[in-house]
Amino acid sequence: MEFSEKQGKWRPIPEWVWFLLNFGYQWHRNNPRPRRIALISMPCDSAAAGLVALGAMIRDLGDPKANDVDGHYEKLLSYARQFLKHCKSCDQKCEPEIKRCGYVKEATGILRSPLHSRKTFQISERTNFDEKKLAWEYRSGMTQWPTPQYAINWHIDGDPAPEVKKTKYQLSPNPYCTLLDGATINKENLNRSYSGLCFAGRITGEMASREVCGQIRLKDADAIYSLSQLLAIHEWSDIGVSRMAYFNSRSKTLDRNLANPELVVADGDVAFLKAWDYPEFQSCDVIGVISRAIDYDRLEAVGVKMQASLWFVADIDMLCSLPSKPRGISVAILKARNA
Repeated sequence: MEFSEKQGKWRPIPEWVWFLLNFGYQWHRNNPRPRRIALISMPCDSAAAGLVALGAMIRDLGDPKANDVDGHYEKLLSYARQFLKHCKSCDQKCEPEIKRCGYVKEATGILRSPLHSRKTFQISERTNFDEKKLAWEYRSGMTQWPTPQYAINWHIDGDPAPEVKKTKYQLSPNPYCTLLDGATINKENLNRSYSGLCFAGRITGEMASREVCGQIRLKDADAIYSLSQLLAIHEWSDIGVSRMAYFNSRSKTLDRNLANPELVVADGDVAFLKAWDYPEFQSCDVIGVISRAIDYDRLEAVGVKMQASLWFVADIDMLCSLPSKPRGISVAILKARNA
């Protein structure tokens, strides 16, 4: 496999790229474990955060439990409860941070299905939460009570489908299965979305994050893949499967409802600091990737945050278990105390 950056010549994958991919792949997320915060310092601006996220994504592709299918019916019920008991009767423009209602995104009550691509469905008042019976309505007025197995064909409007049936909307196993030695792929995950991994984009906006990741290309035989395509972020490609949630650091919003990630990879110092303190990310690991070329004041703010405190202590054991870092790259890891 060959590597190209910023439309440059094709060459063997460099050492720093291998390090970042393996860092994400080998990051330990076994439960129970304390929350961990990592900071990777790069000598210059790059798509390093995307490479770490890709490594973590490849690991999740091999985990049969890493999918949004399991628990999908419960997610729909939670969404219905938010819509019927809160959002539907709310007379305030939806700004959860101002209202402090406990939610991070408005629930419109609208569902979609790949079985009916031109139709929308509305959560029904006839939903019975005590009996865990979800109901939605067609425009014709008909009401349907789906079983958990049948409900997998419906998803919240704006979210990726939890599972896609058509091959053209599924992920290809290449180059994921060939990029890292020892990586295994669970075939079912190629047509299933996953929200347990999140990419926190640059403060300059989603388009900037996508463009930077698009400058990294990998070639396997005659096939060429951009990093932005391989990350399988919703709406970054034509693939229907999304293996990674996206956090907009500027607006502090997620690209899907009720996401509960285990790991957030943050691109840049501002994204890292926001992800660290974001209420929805308080129980998950955060890996931040920054450039040392930024202003000194910004570097100092990150350094102060990474100092050992009453809440976090340096995790030397974790640091030693991860790949040896190339020259020019620095890594620090903290873990929560008494966890």
